[in-house]
Amino acid sequence: MGLRKIRAKKYSGIFEYFRDSDIDKRTTAYYISYRDLDNKIKKVKCSANTKEDALKILNDKRAELTKDREEIQKDKTLLGRKIMTNSLSLEDVAKLYFPTKTIKSIKTIESAFNRHVKPTLGKMKIANIKTADIKNLSEELKKTPALRGVQLKAEVDANPLNPRTVKKMISNLRAIFNWAIKEGYVNKNPVVVGDIIKTDKNEAGRVLSDTELEKLWNLDEFQVKPRLLLFLKACYHTGARPSAVMTIQVKHINFDKNTVHIRAMKQGKPYDARVSKELLDMFEAWIKEHDLVHDNFIFFPMQLYMRATTEQEKSSIKNSHTRYQGYAEHFRAIFDKHFNQNIGTYDNAYRLTVYTMRRTAATNVYKKLGIVHAKRFLNHTEIDTTMKYLNIDDDMEVADYGL
Repeated sequence: MGLRKIRAKKYSGIFEYFRDSDIDKRTTAYYISYRDLDNKIKKVKCSANTKEDALKILNDKRAELTKDREEIQKDKTLLGRKIMTNSLSLEDVAKLYFPTKTIKSIKTIESAFNRHVKPTLGKMKIANIKTADIKNLSEELKKTPALRGVQLKAEVDANPLNPRTVKKMISNLRAIFNWAIKEGYVNKNPVVVGDIIKTDKNEAGRVLSDTELEKLWNLDEFQVKPRLLLFLKACYHTGARPSAVMTIQVKHINFDKNTVHIRAMKQGKPYDARVSKELLDMFEAWIKEHDLVHDNFIFFPMQLYMRATTEQEKSSIKNSHTRYQGYAEHFRAIFDKHFNQNIGTYDNAYRLTVYTMRRTAATNVYKKLGIVHAKRFLNHTEIDTTMKYLNIDDDMEVADYGL
């Protein structure tokens, strides 16, 4: 089987797909070839039954691309005029900003901007946006219903956006303004996150007691889905952020030195976390049960693996880590059922989340070994940052200073 060009110049860009097994090499499908908006050659199968049909489809596609190129050029010309006249809107700047970013989450950030920020501030001249406008946006976002998964816009969740989500959107908006300042599109950044979203810097968040930890580890749900228990134990014993735990591979676990290599997060550096024999034993059993090797991820996409039909597919799936969002949804349901009853969405300090594992473990290290070891455990560069994680009020209340 293969593709062959149609010789006639009229049909340039059209290919016939045929089977070698056919005596006359009969055409079974048609493909069209064209250059996309990025000037890359695309060769795609079309629905044509004859070469004349294929030619019409190709010409329609070329006409569509020509129209799109004209629109893009018109947008560029208009954008150039706005830059010259200092009349760029926030939406104009966002269109320039997002293509410059290469981080994996940029599509999600852009989608959140278009859905929640653009309708309110998008048309405003970026130079005219004030801190008060951002504050008003923040207050509106707090009342905005959240969309879950693949829900349609009409099928909104009863709960509003999570405060942490709102803060992220405001922080991402600040990044857009910082970039705009660097590019010379605006002189001042009106997004001051601390002023816009009030946070209690002395409230470290929920920390579980020994009794609560024991209850957590023995929940029936974890007997059914042991990978969730392993993930939670890994978060607790390494003290690492969930997104870093998600990327642990077999090669990162050193059973001789009792360490797990944790990738760099935020402004920090990669490091080796010392862990307990309990976690190492769990890792060892998991690796043996699932026949994992050097480059395999501990938390690989289990559902995809189960659906794979060939050994090659199964092997390939183990070389990628699963998405944290799926785990987070499972944990949210479990935590809400057993620990978060009658706690409002905005009472984040009292809600149990996966991140509670990091805070609880760090607080326990602090109580046992002191602040310096807690700082090392969390891989922080500043002790002030570590202090925000720890719940030490109870210790302060019973402290005897001997005066």
